[in-house]
Amino acid sequence: MGRSTRRNPEVTHPVGHPGAKDPSVVMARDQTAEVHDPFRGRGHDPDDTVCSGCGAVIRDQHWMMDPARKELLLSAGTPHQGVCPACRKAAERLPEGIVTLRGDYWPQHRDEIVHLIRNQEAEAQPDNPLERIIDLREEEGCLIVETTNAKLAQKIGRSLKKAHQGHVEYHWGDEGDRLTRVGWERNA
Repeated sequence: MGRSTRRNPEVTHPVGHPGAKDPSVVMARDQTAEVHDPFRGRGHDPDDTVCSGCGAVIRDQHWMMDPARKELLLSAGTPHQGVCPACRKAAERLPEGIVTLRGDYWPQHRDEIVHLIRNQEAEAQPDNPLERIIDLREEEGCLIVETTNAKLAQKIGRSLKKAHQGHVEYHWGDEGDRLTRVGWERNA
């Protein structure tokens, strides 16, 4: 799918759109800034490219986990190999999402919370294998979770809020900065 070159009249003129709550926050598609992801190549890798790191396979210009297809390609000979953007971000330790857990609640429920975080990663894998956890560590009384993209960090924040209450805050980077920070805090 490419970027649309046609204007959507409901977005271009949001005041006339009955569902628009605040016209100042609605921006036309052709006015939004496109942020270049340096981990995604300029061109397209050919279909059936296998990631040498995680084993994801490109189908229809999308990375996906398909173990059967991967085994078929490997058994048929030497497939085209590459490295997916998530493996490159993990190798270079450049997260796009950071979740920080604070308070005295999370250490008391550490195993349960880590299990919930890992489950969010596992749920994301079938739809988008590029959503991964780069690192999960304790630092200065906090639990830090680094993710390959902002969406997974937001999902983790929402799931923590839903399962363990507490307070969650989201901070998105400025234009050109892809880093999203999610802060969750609960005291017992």
